[in-house]
Amino acid sequence: MMYTPPKRKTKVVFVQLGSPVEPTPKALRKYLRDFLGDPRVIDLPRWKWNIILNCFVLPFRPKKSARLYERIWDGKSFPLITNTENFTEKVRSELKIIDPDGYVEVNHAFLLSPPYVNEVYDSWERDIKDGCGATKLMVIPMFPQYSESTIASGVDALAKELSRRVKIPTFEVITNFHRTHAFVDNFARRIDEKVIALRTEQTQIDRLVVSFHGMQKRRITSKGDDYYRHCYETFRLIVDRLKELPRDRALMTFQSRFGSEEWITPYTEQVVEGLVEKGDAEILVCSPSFVVDCLETTDELGYELVNDAKEWGANVHTVDCLNVDEQWCRDFAKYTLTQAEGSAQDKEDIEYILKPEDYQEMPPLSLGDDGFQRAMEATSFESIGSQP
Repeated sequence: MMYTPPKRKTKVVFVQLGSPVEPTPKALRKYLRDFLGDPRVIDLPRWKWNIILNCFVLPFRPKKSARLYERIWDGKSFPLITNTENFTEKVRSELKIIDPDGYVEVNHAFLLSPPYVNEVYDSWERDIKDGCGATKLMVIPMFPQYSESTIASGVDALAKELSRRVKIPTFEVITNFHRTHAFVDNFARRIDEKVIALRTEQTQIDRLVVSFHGMQKRRITSKGDDYYRHCYETFRLIVDRLKELPRDRALMTFQSRFGSEEWITPYTEQVVEGLVEKGDAEILVCSPSFVVDCLETTDELGYELVNDAKEWGANVHTVDCLNVDEQWCRDFAKYTLTQAEGSAQDKEDIEYILKPEDYQEMPPLSLGDDGFQRAMEATSFESIGSQP
């Protein structure tokens, strides 16, 4: 029997959550059932959550959610799907330049939309049979910060798929990339570019609100999830590298609460309203929990918060996610190649490291503390129109 050992190659999969197939109540009902039925996403006792989900959420929420998704539907798809597809293609094109021997192959998959994770395994097995399969599988969930409800959920899906397979590849999961030069530098640049663009329109930004996706507070305080620390690290690294706004004009907040449980504070909409009451008229908002725009960034921040601010007497301006930004795609291609082919030292060199004293400024997190008053007290309210 003849056997030809495969050439060294890493199959990299960028994994995203996904979107409904269309903005209809029927499609949203399936999407929400799959999403909210994941015990990593909602970690209440199963019997209790199943009653809530099936009796109080699924009968009513799909219709409301469909109206929200309708606002970001382009007639064929949603921003998260389109941007992920285009991002993968741009990274693939860049890798052809910096990895001409083809040691790295990139693909994308979704947890709740096609192409699903199992399709990636199917393609790997077909390649193995054809003698061109990858010798290693690397999964990069496209969530910058680790959390149980995102990264761990994705790992569960991978493990479930592996349990069905005979052949198991050597594989690695990258659980966060929020401290990488590629992510931090490009996100800071996007903020600076937005500030400059607004300045050319005679708009001077009074405050930057860096808003992260929310999470139940007890997941941090009781279960020890790293998410809050990762958010602070992201916030600190980005604002320290801004050139167009001083770091003391930036605030860290959290959005997208669900249910009655206490979530990480301070809440974005409360902080923005408080800033307006204090006299800030031009507020810039960005959300580095995401690398591509989705419902939370495009609608919750870019539509609802913008309109709320107008009612309060101020203007909220939003920073687009990195999406398919050319420099971001080039830098992430280099990051991907380093993760697949680089040494341990190479991988250390592409990340920023915070010093122990940097964490002294991380706001404490405890149940019963809404963080709002502390956020308001931490701000100064002079105009920064004279800033460069």
